[in-house]
Amino acid sequence: MDTSLPHVTIVILNWNRVADTLECLDSLVRMKYPSFSIVVVDNGSTDGSPEAIERWGREQLPLTQIRNAENRGFVRGSNQGMRHALSTDTDYVFLLNNDTVVEPDALQLLVATAERSGDIGMVGPKVYQHGKGPVLDSAGTRTITWLAQGFLLGHGEEDHGQYDHPGEMPYVTGTALLVKRAVLENVGLMDEDYFCYFDDFDWGLKARGAGFKLLLEPRAVVHHKGSQTAGFNSPFYVHHMVRSRILFARKNVPLLLYLFAFLPYLFLYRYLRPAFPLLVHRKWSHLRSLHHGMLKGFKLPVK
Repeated sequence: MDTSLPHVTIVILNWNRVADTLECLDSLVRMKYPSFSIVVVDNGSTDGSPEAIERWGREQLPLTQIRNAENRGFVRGSNQGMRHALSTDTDYVFLLNNDTVVEPDALQLLVATAERSGDIGMVGPKVYQHGKGPVLDSAGTRTITWLAQGFLLGHGEEDHGQYDHPGEMPYVTGTALLVKRAVLENVGLMDEDYFCYFDDFDWGLKARGAGFKLLLEPRAVVHHKGSQTAGFNSPFYVHHMVRSRILFARKNVPLLLYLFAFLPYLFLYRYLRPAFPLLVHRKWSHLRSLHHGMLKGFKLPVK
């Protein structure tokens, strides 16, 4: 390990996706940046993942694996990995989805950008949709905070360099997020009220409120397979997306905007609009998940 460079702890969460996780780990072997360690948090997998990951660590690169007896969710699992990182002398944590493949120079570019200034707290790469050539998954983010609405810039567009201008973002997507130790120590870890979704949006808002800049480094590229664990539009996704949206609004939207903007938007666009086709097509499990997610979002006590 090169001690002259800032050290990065790469934190990867796994739950029953052993093939994806091993492919992600294989891409780390090819990285040009030499000063890093790997922590894999396994969320109670039953597909042989822990054993395969341990074997990979013996044969490829040493790693630390934290094994949970149950699925603790993306946020709590990721926080476990970051707490482990903070117990070491690491300078950065690189949160990385296990369904990603990292380009060899990505981490090198992200660290170089973060090192330009002490107030740069988080840096994110350009993210491509895996296996689709230069089709973007995201090239930064934008938000409408009072509607609890985040957007992935460039999602689904072919990349022609239209987003190749480094700039500040309201949040860095948790798909691939380099965070400086100072953020972890001064802002804290991700809010564990969120099981998954909106955690990165909320965290970015807190980091910016503490005076940190969040930047896109478009030269750094990560390829993302996308929703391999939960599946878009699955009952799990429907439940946790609406639950987390409500939690985010309760925590971050001013009262008048919450009452007269967010709540009408939520009920009309995020509840009634999806509920009607679910009812027509008799997707009862999805409809129950939507309804229960709404209830949980309003009932859960918030800090």
